[in-house]
Amino acid sequence: MTVIEQYRSTLFAVAYKMTKNAMDAEDILQEVFLAYSRQDTAAIRHPENYLVKAVMHRCFSLLEARKKTVYPGIDLPSPIFQERFSYIHDQDISFALLILLQTLNPSERAVFILRETMSYNYEEIAAILDLAPDHCRQLFHRAKEKIAAGKIRYTPASERRNALFQAFMEACSGGDAARLMSCLKEDITIYSDGGGKAAAARIPLTGRTAATAFLLGIYTKRDRELRYEVAGINGEPGIICYNAATGAVDTIMLLSMDGEGIHTVYFVRNPDKLR
Repeated sequence: MTVIEQYRSTLFAVAYKMTKNAMDAEDILQEVFLAYSRQDTAAIRHPENYLVKAVMHRCFSLLEARKKTVYPGIDLPSPIFQERFSYIHDQDISFALLILLQTLNPSERAVFILRETMSYNYEEIAAILDLAPDHCRQLFHRAKEKIAAGKIRYTPASERRNALFQAFMEACSGGDAARLMSCLKEDITIYSDGGGKAAAARIPLTGRTAATAFLLGIYTKRDRELRYEVAGINGEPGIICYNAATGAVDTIMLLSMDGEGIHTVYFVRNPDKLR
């Protein structure tokens, strides 16, 4: 196994968590691997740290460039199709985690990823990010507080999640408003990301009644405009909506739930994030 093959999964997860965009992550890896192949690799004592540092600094450059642009509407992470990215099956790239990571500034996010998900010590993190170890400790402490504040306190067991997901699908496809409402929490929120290129609400939709009407309205398009398929997305069951006429991916739908029901639904419709 080559060094590139050995660390591809880890490096992709780092770049994806930093940028929240799978295509950007792949572009960054391609640049890093090309640059690495031109080095005297025999002189590189710690290839993983070397490659992680290169990935991190390219992520920082990309995020800095992004600050100059204003995204139209709600900006969600790009989804990961399991069949396309099967080599990262052992990495935590859940959509809920990606959402939480976006509450951190880039430095906090980098330190959190390296410390919490890769178990790097503060000296290693400091060397990768060109920061002092004490500063890294402070960044990690702030990051953990922000992540903890946004976490769902209780995550249902997989059997409960699967049962709720199945009930949701059956209620939507059957047009059963009462059953659908029983799957949704009272304070449910729906986020839609069209990127200015596909129809999407610019602000979140909240409340069980409004969400039920919205979701059933979408499913009335079944067999006329859209075809639905359950698939692995970001390590969890998700829904892919295909254009019935062209076969192109129209929308990705992901659900977040706790022990009481579905509390958030994410719609990713920006075609740039669905390639």
